[in-house]
Amino acid sequence: MFPRIKSFKNKDGSIRHYLYLAETKRIAGRVKQVITANFGRLDEADKNLPDIIEKLSRFTKKLKVINLSRDMKSDWVKEYGSIIIFRRVWERLGIDIHIKKYLSKRKIGFDAEALIYTMVLNRLMEPKSELAIHDWSKSLYGIKPPKDLNRWYRALDFIIKHKEVIEKDLFESQKDLFNSEVDIILMDTTSLVYFGDGDKAESILNYGYSKEKRFDLKQVIVGILMTKEGLPIGHEVYPGNTNDIKAFKEMTRAVKTRFKIRRVIIVCDRGMVSEDNIQTLKLDGYEYVVGMRMRQLKEEDAKKILSIKDMASVTEGLKGKEVHFKDRRLIVCFNEEESLKDKKKREEIIARLIVKLKTQGLKSLLIHKEYSKYLRIKADKPSLDEERVKSEELFDGKFVLETNTNLNWKEAILVYKDLWRVEAGFRTLKSELEMGPVYHYTERRIRAHIFISFLALVLKAAFHKALLGINKSLCPAKVLEDVRKIKATQITIKDTPLVLRTELEGNAHLAFKAVGLKIPPRILDNPHDIQENVVVRLS
Repeated sequence: MFPRIKSFKNKDGSIRHYLYLAETKRIAGRVKQVITANFGRLDEADKNLPDIIEKLSRFTKKLKVINLSRDMKSDWVKEYGSIIIFRRVWERLGIDIHIKKYLSKRKIGFDAEALIYTMVLNRLMEPKSELAIHDWSKSLYGIKPPKDLNRWYRALDFIIKHKEVIEKDLFESQKDLFNSEVDIILMDTTSLVYFGDGDKAESILNYGYSKEKRFDLKQVIVGILMTKEGLPIGHEVYPGNTNDIKAFKEMTRAVKTRFKIRRVIIVCDRGMVSEDNIQTLKLDGYEYVVGMRMRQLKEEDAKKILSIKDMASVTEGLKGKEVHFKDRRLIVCFNEEESLKDKKKREEIIARLIVKLKTQGLKSLLIHKEYSKYLRIKADKPSLDEERVKSEELFDGKFVLETNTNLNWKEAILVYKDLWRVEAGFRTLKSELEMGPVYHYTERRIRAHIFISFLALVLKAAFHKALLGINKSLCPAKVLEDVRKIKATQITIKDTPLVLRTELEGNAHLAFKAVGLKIPPRILDNPHDIQENVVVRLS
């Protein structure tokens, strides 16, 4: 390429000169000069010089890119955004310090804390078996898998041995980090089905009532404890044939013995409550807000208690009132929108039942739970129980609580409604985090797998709380989608490797703000500086 000056004659006879950049090309067998850039008039150099310099600069950069394309190659693209965001949460909660504190007392010979974090991260991003995690971890920037596959399992064995003390440390960390006054504990249980050969885990693997409707498989029961803000503080694992009522007793004792809480109010739904459990709470000195099984009330008592007369508004669409019944303090709640839904659902069931009464026999109707409750059977002949249909209207849109606290009745209702955080946590644990299925064949590994899933739930809940703390209108799931788009990519230019961060999209920047982390530079650390199974530090 070479500069070229071309002259042009004006009408008045004067000459104007232009500066060009030209190159010689062979076109259709003939050599021609081709203009590649026009830098303007030379006779106005003073005025045009900045523009000429800018155009030369742009052209030079373009020329460099053209040349670099011959010497540059793309090596790989790896996960980056989620790794550092959740690592930051992990460190803010002090989980790394807690684990290393117990690791320091043992000569384990490798960085088990990094492997534990990687397994927790996998639950959050792309749940796989521990065996598959080894290959998956190769797609993460800043984490190198160990050479020995057995180290993953040794890390699991370590973490489950220290479950109790790590959860206790974590409980204190969350209180300090979020300045929480922990006095209300929400609890619930779920079943986790088991796939595989669990001959060595018969003590916890049993057939039982499956909330996943997999009665053909053995299962374990997982109970979880949360604060009213939705922060998980602990979990318990029970044999698969443990019912909710028995698990309830064990979990309340765990609260009392494991966590130092000034005042505890136990909150749970009616599925976990029995008369015996309420007496246990009273004997153990707990305050409680629990759901009550309305249909166990006698008809006359139900009509008195469930009347919507004299109800006051609690929140939009929700009303309630306090009722004293047989030395018990009850709170009756009524949701008009839910009442209409209950009525509509019942009417649809009745309409189907009327048709089926004409075409199906008694046996096929009895095995259908929705139909059987509305059947009247006389001389083995089924018919619609009109009285039962009428009595069911009394329960539409209502729920009843029992409490022994000094909370006013409106506060008690709002505390009970916080129970949805536990239920939402379980849905996250089992769907987004995919806690199951479990394939390990020893009890300690099954328990360790569940503990890893629990720690993933802790990280996700803490991230959600931090994010909503800066903007309540944000959707945490959507922000995490934007974070997942942040990648690390390595390019090599003339044998020199360079790792770049991709651009931030959407609200990804808010994730960094929420966890108190600076947005990483465009050029990241040299990948050769990362040692085996050591997470890139965020300091």
